[in-house]
Formats: sequence, C-alpha cells, structure tokens
Amino acid sequence: MRLNVLILLLFLSPVLFCQNNLNVVNLKGELFKVYVNGQQFNSVSQAGVSIQNIKTDKVSIKIELDTKQSVENIIYLLDKGRPVNNKEFNYTIETVKGKTILVFGGISEILPLPDPLIPAPPVIDTTSKYRNNVLGHYCELKDSKPIYFNNIPKTGACAAPMPLAYLNYLNLLMVKAQSDDDKYLIAENTCNNNCISVSQLNKILSYIPYELEKLKLVRIAYFHLTDNYNKNNLDSAFKLEASKSELGTFFKNSEDYKIKTGASCKESSAENEINALVDKLSIYNNDSERFAVFKKSYADYCYTSQHIKTILSKFIHDREKLDAGKLLYFHCIDKDKFTEIADVFSYNTSIAELNEFVAKQKN
Repeated sequence: MRLNVLILLLFLSPVLFCQNNLNVVNLKGELFKVYVNGQQFNSVSQAGVSIQNIKTDKVSIKIELDTKQSVENIIYLLDKGRPVNNKEFNYTIETVKGKTILVFGGISEILPLPDPLIPAPPVIDTTSKYRNNVLGHYCELKDSKPIYFNNIPKTGACAAPMPLAYLNYLNLLMVKAQSDDDKYLIAENTCNNNCISVSQLNKILSYIPYELEKLKLVRIAYFHLTDNYNKNNLDSAFKLEASKSELGTFFKNSEDYKIKTGASCKESSAENEINALVDKLSIYNNDSERFAVFKKSYADYCYTSQHIKTILSKFIHDREKLDAGKLLYFHCIDKDKFTEIADVFSYNTSIAELNEFVAKQKN
C-alpha cells in the first residue's frame, strides 16, 4: 500500500509542484486585456502582461485588444512535451494578414531578483582608487571630465620630461575619446601643462589625424620641449611636404612666432589686436558659433586678466565662459589676478569650478 502511494506521489509531483510564468507582449505597443481560464487577469489594458506562479501544465488564454481584435488559445507549459519548473514562457501578439495570433518566443529560466535590491556599501574603502596618488599631478576626473594640472616650472624652463605614467594615462584617455575634437583637447591640455620630450610629443601627435592640428600642437609644445636639439625628429609625424615646410619655417622663426603659450607669454598683445578679436566675437548671435570662432583665433595672442574678462563677457552662458577661460589662462600674463574674472559668471558653481581649475595650475 505504502509503495503504491509513493509511486503515485512521484507521478504527480511534477504536476503538483511545477510553477512557471507566462509572459505576453505586444511588440507594437498596442494595449490589451487577458483572461486566464475564463477569469479577467488585468483590469487595466497593458502592452505587456506577466502571469506568474502557474501550477498547471496548460492554461486557457484569451487576449482582447483595445482595437476590438481578439485571440483565444490553450497554452501548454511544456518543454519538448515534458513538465518543467521555474521557467518563463514568452509569447508575442502579432497580426498576420489581418488576423491576430499568439507567437511562441521561447523559454527561459526565472531569475530571482537580488536581495537586497541595493547592495550594502563595501566594507573596504575604495575611494583611494580615485585619488590622484598614482598619476601625480597630470589630471584627475571630476564628473567624468579630466581636470588638468600645470606642471611647468615657475621659471618656465623645462629640464625633465613628464613621467611615463602621464603618457600612459594620456593613452587611456585617447582610447576612450569619442571624437577627433576630444583627442585634440586631450593633446592640447597635455602640451599646455607639461614639459615634454620630442619622442613624447611624437607619440601625442600620432593620435591626431589632421596635420594642421598637429602643427598647432607643435607650436604649443615647442616652448616646453626638454630636448630641443632633437626637434627635427618631429618631421616624421608629418606626411605632407607642405606641412614639413611649415614646420621648418616655424623652427627658423620660433622666437618671433606669434603664438606664445604658458610661460612664453610675457607681454600682452597690442590693444588693437585684442579689440579686433572682441569685435569678431560680437558679430555672432549664439555661443556655439562664437566659441567655434574663438577656438580658431585665441591662441594667436597673449592677454591680461582684464582682456580675458572683456572677451568672456561676450559669451552668454557660463559653460562657454568656463571653457574659454580655461584656454585663455595659459595665455594670461598676470595669472595672479586671473580669478578676478569671476565677475563675468552668473552662478557660484561656475566660480567654484574656475577657482578649482586655477588651483590645479599652481605648483
């Protein structure tokens, strides 16, 4: 007798203890109601319904779309004809030749939600991983944006090139960069802020696709080269003869060249030159166009903090004012007064970001 009961339980156990889910989705987003074994399941029409904890191998389903179309089926919750447990059966509602049908979409495991949903904070403090204790003063990330440090000696004379760790981190930033403009910005900041060897500059130039921009970077980095006697090796970074000729011309006239950066800016450009730049920026109606023109022209001059204040006042939004101000910092001849330009900003958060940037530039 006991043996018969045991056999009966073994036979019935897949039926008694099976527990599966049935998911029905309308991929077009059309709303519908579901009736399960004659009982209405959802009182409010939905585009997707999940019927959970079904303990039988088959279920009668009726779908009524808000468009008045309907379909009725018996769904068998079996895998290759055998009862299963803890599975999700997925069906989609489709329209074929004007007729609404249910289409089988597959079977998957029911994965439980993590408990708790929000994990507890780590016992080990990992914040040190984000501190700038490995990369020295190359840059640090804030809100996913790199903030660069100025590593040029206050004397302006570069003796030793930046550490290899800085170049390695530049490589990582370049790989993650989304556009050529982003790559140029990384290269420009690196050349503005660091003493660089010719071999390091060649590596930086290898990430820049356009030779005109490569020439701009050479003009920026030239005053920070630690082995100026190797400058002719930069010729290998250029393919066009016109670019190589322009590079040679720059080397011959570098001391008198108009573009001055970092420690090279000792005197401000002529007032009429600065005023011409200000007038050019005043022509445009929006900051986007104004900033594009600014980027093409600003590196030709050296500025006082008052000049910079006048230029930034031509921009409407703090975002462009900050971006322009950070670029102009490297051409400012009185950096000790640079924070006085804070008056042009509308928000305290912008002023705080400006002050933080300036702090990064001081050794």
